Order: sequence, then C-alpha cells, then structure tokens
Amino acid sequence: MRLDRDYDFRYQTTDSPFPATMRKLVEIVNWGQEMNPFKRWSPIRKIQGWYWGRYLDSFIHAELEKRFAERTASTQSNAPTQRRKVKSIIALALDTYTTEDTKHETPTLSPDFARHATAQFRLFMIAGHDTTSSALTYSLHLLHTHPHFLARLRAEHTSIFGSNPTHAPSLLRANPSLLNHLPLTLAAIKETLRLFPPGGGIRMGHPSLTLTAEDGTSFPTTGCQVWIVHEAVHRNPTYWVEPDAYLPDRWLVGPEHALYPRKGAWRAFEIGPHNCIGQTLALAEVKTVLVLTVRQFNFKPAYDEWDAKNPGAGIKRFRGERAYQVANGGGGQHPADRYPCRVHIRSELV
Repeated sequence: MRLDRDYDFRYQTTDSPFPATMRKLVEIVNWGQEMNPFKRWSPIRKIQGWYWGRYLDSFIHAELEKRFAERTASTQSNAPTQRRKVKSIIALALDTYTTEDTKHETPTLSPDFARHATAQFRLFMIAGHDTTSSALTYSLHLLHTHPHFLARLRAEHTSIFGSNPTHAPSLLRANPSLLNHLPLTLAAIKETLRLFPPGGGIRMGHPSLTLTAEDGTSFPTTGCQVWIVHEAVHRNPTYWVEPDAYLPDRWLVGPEHALYPRKGAWRAFEIGPHNCIGQTLALAEVKTVLVLTVRQFNFKPAYDEWDAKNPGAGIKRFRGERAYQVANGGGGQHPADRYPCRVHIRSELV
C-alpha cells in the first residue's frame, strides 16, 4: 500500500480498516461469478458493494486532498521539497496534474481530477489484490514437487547471497539490485505464471481487429469484449513444447532451442501498451519472498490431511493436480481449498 499512496497500513502486524474493507469489496463483487442464484442476485451484494466502495473512495479522496494541500503549502512557502528515488502513485499523479498546464495552479484540487484519480487508484489496488500471493503459493508448490530444480534454485541464492540464508535480508536492503542476478528464480516464477496464471485479460473489440480460428473462420470484434483466457493460451500445444510440464529451463534457452517460448504466447501480465503496470513490482515481491524462504524452509502440501478432515468435499483432482485453480473470493485464482500445507525448518539449518 505504501507504493500506491505513500501510506503505510502496517497490515501485516495490525488490523486496518482500509485493506479489510477492500478485501470485503473484492469478495462481494466476486459473488457475481457465483452459480448460486441467492448469492449472485442478492440485493445485499449491491448495498454492501455501494457502502464499502463509498468508504474506499472517501479514504482515497481524503489522501489526495491531504497530499495536494501539503504540496501547495510547500510551493507557496518556497520550502525545499524532499526528492525521492521512488514516488507513490499519488505523488506521480499530482506531479502530472500540477505541471501539465497553468490552469491547475489553484489552492484547491479540481473535483473532476479528484473523482477520476480516486477511481483509478481504487482500480489499481483492486486489480493487483491477491494475485501476487497466488503466484507465490504456486511457485512454492511447484518447487516442492520438482526438487531437482529447487536444489538448483537454492544453489543460485547461495551464490548471490552467501551460504548463510539469514544474511539475505540485510544484503537485499543494502543492494536491492541483487534481485536482478537471479535468472533461475525469474524462470521459475515465469513458468509458474504460465501454468497457473492468477487472472485473464480483456480488451475491447475494434473494426480493425478480426480474430481468425485455426480452421480459418474469421470473427469480427466490433462491439464485443475479447476475453483472453490465459490458461488456454499458456497450455496450447500449438505454441508450447510439453505445455503441461513444469520446465523453467524454457526461459533460459536461446531462440534456436525447441523450448524457447513463441512471441506473444506468454500473457501473464498481458502484452503491448496496456500491459500490467505493476508487473515489475509483482516479480520483485515474489523473488524477494523466495530468496527469504526457500533456503530456510520446506513447504509441503497437506491435502491428505485436509481430505481426511473433509471427506467428500469438492473435486479431488483436475488433470492430475490436487492444487488445481479455483476462484475463491480473492482478487485472483488460488489453489483449491486455499492450499493446506505444512512448513518445516530445513534440517540442514537445525
């Protein structure tokens, strides 16, 4: 949350109304995907969505006004402003707003700008909500089920951060660019997002855009929304060698290799001018968590224990995978039954 609005909710250690309300809003909106008609068409859903949405908008709008007032006071007093290498999204938006032309040199924030900016900030936060945790969960799951690659990944971390994994946090704080020297880790994450993408993509159709099926049939898109199903594209044998296999090395080979991904076939963050604005942050977050955990802990799914306590509940496997993806009320798709697992300290560290 700090990157969005330069505001720290400390949500990892204490409860906080804003992220808790945002979570409620995401879950109530997802009722619209429910097959249960009592949830899908419940009037409570609309009332709660309106109420919680209004709370989020009021909070964001107040922060905008506060930051704008601080900026205005600093300008009028000619006080030196603190320059930061990384600015929040609100700071970047206000930079553009106050410099694009002179009509914004007023002591108050334009209501039109405040309304549109509030909507965009809210969309930005909700769009990225919960998808990183899904990518992280599946990254750990696939590393557990592929121990040979996990051993290579741990060796990479040792080569960059030294033999003592407890030193990694201080080394990263001193030199965050070390994350850029982890090709195996990045390959593992990209392959995870290929097999288990947390979301899909949607684009508006256009008269100039026509979709062509494999049999040559053309489909105009004018007046349509085009939904890009990432799971289907990422596992299509036309574009991928061994599409259902976990092969991070496909992200490490050159164009001459058969495993090399075809251009445009990987769409975890979508591609082109409307790709995900938060992809660099998401990849950095997942890499950081992997660096801080995989050498100190073993993560093992506990579906046997879960199934013993919940006999007959739900589908047990899909395409041979117990941790198949479901939409369970979060911001993205997650492993079935919220991925029950056991976490152990590695015996090598005891």
